[in-house]
Amino acid sequence: MGPVDEFKAVKVRVTECLHLASAHFGKAFPEIPVKFDLTGRVGGYYCYHKCDATGKVTQSFRFNRALVRENLSEYLDQICPHEVAHYIAGTEWGMWIQPHGVEWKSVMIEVFNLPPDRCHSMDTSSVAKRYFIYDCGCREHPLTKIKHNKILRGYGYRCSACSKPLSFKREEKPVNTNVNIISKLFVSTADAPLCDAHIRQISAMIIDHQVLALVADPLMKSDAKLQKLGRTLKVSDAAVARHPNPGTLPGGVTHAIIFGDRQVERQQRVAAAFELRGVIVRKVRAGMT
Repeated sequence: MGPVDEFKAVKVRVTECLHLASAHFGKAFPEIPVKFDLTGRVGGYYCYHKCDATGKVTQSFRFNRALVRENLSEYLDQICPHEVAHYIAGTEWGMWIQPHGVEWKSVMIEVFNLPPDRCHSMDTSSVAKRYFIYDCGCREHPLTKIKHNKILRGYGYRCSACSKPLSFKREEKPVNTNVNIISKLFVSTADAPLCDAHIRQISAMIIDHQVLALVADPLMKSDAKLQKLGRTLKVSDAAVARHPNPGTLPGGVTHAIIFGDRQVERQQRVAAAFELRGVIVRKVRAGMT
């Protein structure tokens, strides 16, 4: 018997799940692209994006290539149905529903006969970020693999405090812990332009989280800065958008960061509305965390 094609097996399993859903609901669910472009500790992600300008909708299933190779059975048993359930629930009940709400749970239980587990249980230590510890004499410096490799090629780094060159001390092995996932982050500065200070502040607040999708308040008009925020948070360009309707709130939001420096009463209403939906809300002022 030849080697198993893990990626083909995942695609076949996705198709099987779509057929199960079609039989259950009595309607066809179109197949959408299956990609293997996720990195880090995220196992899978159903990606939905609607272009504000054209209204065009793009959808895809995204999986982690490295984790698929190491955990194929977990993907076939749990992760593929998990992500397909997001697609089915969004198609049936609308994209404004909670990502792991009653609709998604009902698909997992009634269609796939599976427990509605929100997080995977895979060992992600092989894909966890490694740090290389360097020393200058006054303190230790954790460097990424990219910077470590640059030093091996002859590039020199110096401490910004004492100006002494850095010398390698040890490699710090990654800890096998589950990454904190923010499925969809809403950011609002009201009508204040999003600026670099906001970006630094937002990044600092969620430094230990991985953001999968980013949506901005429709009052925020700085598209270039929004894209910069997306890049800073390592969100794919396709998953960064500004909500088109000032009179409504976007659906599927799991976390929100609301700046209260402008239009204070309006921002309080937005925060309260999200909290009623069960969204984790952080209310802040610029320069304060």
